[in-house]
Amino acid sequence: MSISFYIKNPKKLFSRLPVLTVQECFQLSLQPLAQFSFDEHDEDFDLQQFQALPLSDFECLLLGVNEKSGRGFELSFDEDTQEYAVREFTPSTLEDWQIALQYLADLARILKQPITCETDETFSADTIQTFDFKPDMQFGISMTPYEDEDEIQNYKLYGVTRPVALNKKIRDKILSDNDPLAAFSRLMRDIQWIDAYSARQMIGEKSDTGELIGFYALSPELPTILPYKPEIEYGEDPDISNNDISSWTLIFANDNGSLTELPYETFISRLPKEKYRFIDAAYILLEAFTKDELAQLAIE
Repeated sequence: MSISFYIKNPKKLFSRLPVLTVQECFQLSLQPLAQFSFDEHDEDFDLQQFQALPLSDFECLLLGVNEKSGRGFELSFDEDTQEYAVREFTPSTLEDWQIALQYLADLARILKQPITCETDETFSADTIQTFDFKPDMQFGISMTPYEDEDEIQNYKLYGVTRPVALNKKIRDKILSDNDPLAAFSRLMRDIQWIDAYSARQMIGEKSDTGELIGFYALSPELPTILPYKPEIEYGEDPDISNNDISSWTLIFANDNGSLTELPYETFISRLPKEKYRFIDAAYILLEAFTKDELAQLAIE
């Protein structure tokens, strides 16, 4: 669920203006925007080439501000309708909405065009900040996709850097807060900007049986976020389901360069309670382990 806003690309004589490049999309706003669609640290990522491409070359870009955004907002351009679109997720944080509305004001001011919302409301660059987003936040936080609320295990909202898993207990705690919108925003924002590495899920195939296995790698001296109980993450092959995975494994390197593999459940069961904490309904934050501590987990 989401709410989208649209701004027409203005005409220039008998044609439309060229679609803004990625760099121009960033430069038109005074906000210190960052993009979260691509890993800029990837050795194959060409920043200059990326910035020079028109926005229309991408389905959308996920934008936000470091240390502030929770879920960010999507920016896109539709060639058929000749419209820029800003899409805000339901629910998003207070900061997400403030950043997105300011961006809409900046974009509308540059293009000298009005802003239309899917709710059939029309705004100008000067009035877009009056859009009342709080009912959408309240609805999004309150809603549940489950018929039986008592059966809620975890419901993931995807943020700019990592997912956040909610359950009934966490949701009800947010809703009972004196300021539920601020409480939700704080939870989403704080989890996005934990100074820790989010372990990457990897899927492989056993050479002898062809069975699919899932695994995570853990490095020493590095605070790491891991799922307490792994499942296929959003973004993996959509044709792979949890039922397709025969086993889950945790891997770490030894001093001699060899690898230790532990069944994931075994690894979790051996974790000292003081070395981790839940950050939401599904993920745990592990304190940094020394190599000796990791080796001890392998032999217990």
